[in-house]
Amino acid sequence: MINCNNLILGYDKAITPAFNLAINDNQWIGIIGKNGAGKSTFLKTMLGNLAVISGSIKILGQAPGKINQLISYIPQEREINLADRMSGISLILSSAVGWRFGLPWYSHKLRRRVAELIELVGAGDYAHQPFNTLSGGQKKRIYLAQALVNQPRLLLLDEPLADLDPHAKQHFIAALQKIHQHQKLGLLIISHDMHEIACHLDAFIHFSSTGVHFCETIECVKEDSYVGV
Repeated sequence: MINCNNLILGYDKAITPAFNLAINDNQWIGIIGKNGAGKSTFLKTMLGNLAVISGSIKILGQAPGKINQLISYIPQEREINLADRMSGISLILSSAVGWRFGLPWYSHKLRRRVAELIELVGAGDYAHQPFNTLSGGQKKRIYLAQALVNQPRLLLLDEPLADLDPHAKQHFIAALQKIHQHQKLGLLIISHDMHEIACHLDAFIHFSSTGVHFCETIECVKEDSYVGV
């Protein structure tokens, strides 16, 4: 799914040493480390939004930015301007056909898929309500359904649990559990609350002062108190 060879990340200058990674298809990976260590930079580099300093990275066998139609990304902060009455379900539907010209037309197949995704993420009680009236946790579950509507092979989540109260966090984690059970896709998730989702992940990437390490258990990153484990 992802292959890094002597990869160095950064902006105008390097923020990581060179590292190698090989992540298999459909693995669910937690990304851990202190602020500024390169976690979000890694996701943006995979999308082709940032150039590598040196080395190479391939996503699903292609260079960054070449197959973004197979990748869904939910950033840490997201602001969108919607009509006051636009519902969550309308937002998801429009995302699936947003590239088309003219008035939107949604097939029965698409409507069924969106209905299934809303059920999968547990947003059925409020998907038809105006999106702007929803709570932060409810919006994030709508975003999660939106990210899945075009059947990506890779899902990137940057701090999806941030600013959620404990109840909303548990609902979001439950939605991720269902997705893991019913959807075939890879996941990379950055979180400061890794202790709350660690048991649902296959492995971890630790961005630390000594380098970037791939760990198959949470034990190898417990020295980093920042991740809350």
